[in-house]
Amino acid sequence: MNYDIQNTKAIIIKNKKIIKQVIVSEITHIVCESYVCDIFTLTDKYTTSRLLKTLEIELNKFNFIRIHNHILINAKHINYIDKSKNMIILNSDIALPFSVRRWKHIKNCLQSLN
Repeated sequence: MNYDIQNTKAIIIKNKKIIKQVIVSEITHIVCESYVCDIFTLTDKYTTSRLLKTLEIELNKFNFIRIHNHILINAKHINYIDKSKNMIILNSDIALPFSVRRWKHIKNCLQSLN
């Protein structure tokens, strides 16, 4: 899998206090609750009021996968998948649940990256 394009691209995160440019390769996952998205990077967490759907569309070309109604992950940071527990474990040992209904989509996305 080639993730080199992620190193040169960034997204803009805006909230009331900051406007920040974040390199795509540093984003591990995004969790959304209603209209607030928490963007987790290797070192920080940023909160924005952007919709998860708009972030998904913007990051889709950088190998981000929607694994649940409210979770988007960077495939680059997947360590392994525990199908018996419906969990995806990231390199930072963060366990995120995936939807059983999305399993086929997740599997297809990961196979297309190889």
